[in-house]
Amino acid sequence: MMNPLNSKIISYLPSQPDFEFQTNYYTEQKVRIKPNQPSILFYQFKMGGISNQISVIPDGCIDILINCDQHYGNICGSVTKSRVINLLPNSTYFGIRFLPCLDIKKLKFGIKDLTDKEISLNEMFPVNTNILERVVTGESFMERVNIFNEILGSQIFEIDKSSKLIKQALYNIYATRGNITITQLAEEVGYSTRYLRKQFEDHIGISPKLFSQIVRFQSSLNMLLRTTHFTLNDVIHENGYYDQAHLIHEFRNFGCMTPYQLTGQKSCLKTS
Repeated sequence: MMNPLNSKIISYLPSQPDFEFQTNYYTEQKVRIKPNQPSILFYQFKMGGISNQISVIPDGCIDILINCDQHYGNICGSVTKSRVINLLPNSTYFGIRFLPCLDIKKLKFGIKDLTDKEISLNEMFPVNTNILERVVTGESFMERVNIFNEILGSQIFEIDKSSKLIKQALYNIYATRGNITITQLAEEVGYSTRYLRKQFEDHIGISPKLFSQIVRFQSSLNMLLRTTHFTLNDVIHENGYYDQAHLIHEFRNFGCMTPYQLTGQKSCLKTS
């Protein structure tokens, strides 16, 4: 039976729209390393022949992004505002996106040192180059997923190591779609707001307030991207925004498009 503490954590997996809509041959697969653990999102895409830039938006996650043609990888911390990253044209990229409640082994830097940064995989922790070579030379996307899972996953992730405090705090944030104050969160987990902030800095890399805002933004984004029957008023009501101006302000703060621009782009892509 699934631990109820994990149910909301497991179901949360945010989006990076530009990865899906502005690249070629995008594919993804959710994989759970162990029962009662959050899914890891594996994905793959190919950059076009001209553009080498792509936008990333806040999602509260950490990504490992591997260039399969140049045989190198970076670990990318969660961003706090939309930013553009440079990738190589005509290159195939294999990515792994995971939630912060999955701890990483043997980091040379703290999680908060990763926020808004990209660092070489080899700088963060020792990875056997032969193993990385096996991943990038996999003949298919699913072969790369399986190789990573079987060989690299156990070298990178600490399973069941996250503190109960962090799991409980994340559960409450996800369950409320980010609509919870730091004071309410501290009361739910039974610790002071100061201690909670410190734990979030150490395990998540950002403050609980900012993380909650990102979760609300991503929840709204997924309602707009993944469904056709929600109106903007539904998004406002379901995610606890005061009004349309509040929703638009948060999208402009975290994303590179307003909700109207996003839904318009989605419609164009569906008809093209």
